[in-house]
Amino acid sequence: MKEETPTSLPPMAPPAGAAPLPKPSVPLPTGFICLLVAVFAAFSVQLGTKVFHYYGYGVFVGIPLAIGFLTAHLAQRAEGWSWNMALRAALLTAALTGACLFLPMVEGVVCLLMAAVVALPFVLVGVLIARACVQATTPTPRRTNTKLHSFVLIMVPAGMALESQVAPPAPILEQTTTIEINATPEQVWRYIPTFPRIEAPPTKLLRAGLAYPLASTMTSEGVGAKRQCVLSTGIMPEIITVWEPGKRLEFEVLATPAAMEETNPFGKVKAAHDEGYFTCKRGRFVLTALPGGRTRVEGASWFQHDLWPQFYWAPLTKEVVHEVHERVLLHIKALAEANP
Repeated sequence: MKEETPTSLPPMAPPAGAAPLPKPSVPLPTGFICLLVAVFAAFSVQLGTKVFHYYGYGVFVGIPLAIGFLTAHLAQRAEGWSWNMALRAALLTAALTGACLFLPMVEGVVCLLMAAVVALPFVLVGVLIARACVQATTPTPRRTNTKLHSFVLIMVPAGMALESQVAPPAPILEQTTTIEINATPEQVWRYIPTFPRIEAPPTKLLRAGLAYPLASTMTSEGVGAKRQCVLSTGIMPEIITVWEPGKRLEFEVLATPAAMEETNPFGKVKAAHDEGYFTCKRGRFVLTALPGGRTRVEGASWFQHDLWPQFYWAPLTKEVVHEVHERVLLHIKALAEANP
């Protein structure tokens, strides 16, 4: 009689009392990983700015590092490591994070572009850190990966919370702009305390929605007089502290309106950094007589900008203040020379 050969063998059961065999994990698709990390990053931005009320290293450095690290480290489990994959996935996550902030009108296009300049290099650093971890721990147990990812997810909000409590006050910055006018100091002085409305459209960076001056008014003259600088975003009240006609005018700023109007086609943006993070402290005009009936006018401002890292935001802010000075001084020059 012919013996039948079984075509397949039944799976072997584990010995009695032994733990069941672990099921193999199925890696998530790379696109889904990018979306998950982007949602986490956008939520962290909101947490740092709306809850902790601080635009610091956690927002502009910590979150980008987490974007690059988490995306690259998780995606390599699905596709295996390649620089092309890691960089594409990290940049896609960064773009999705921007979309998560732009579409709900949390941020405007100009602020996202300015933040991208400082954030994207740290996204790439995060990818490098992920690569170093992969090389150092290959093959990596699943439990180790989970602990590593959990550590990053916890440290981002924890770091922002700690930073908001121990961060130093923003430094007081100074910006001075000088112009020469073909008119005497007495003629120029007529347009220093107050000047009529500036009809010229904003130029350079001011076209991006940043606050720019329109006019200035006063209710009286001398030390203690109230002065108002009319900006595109509101009124900036001031009080005169030094009054020397034809020579010097100094004032303290009592309140600073919104720093800019965000650009977003989906509606009006009310970003946290628009108010309270840029603060004008005081200002000064100094007039110096030059030969030939000419005048050198020096405009100076002292201000704080509580955005970090300062090595990026401070020079940008000083350039914007310089353009504000330039707009006012060119207007005064045109008035003084046209009406001697």
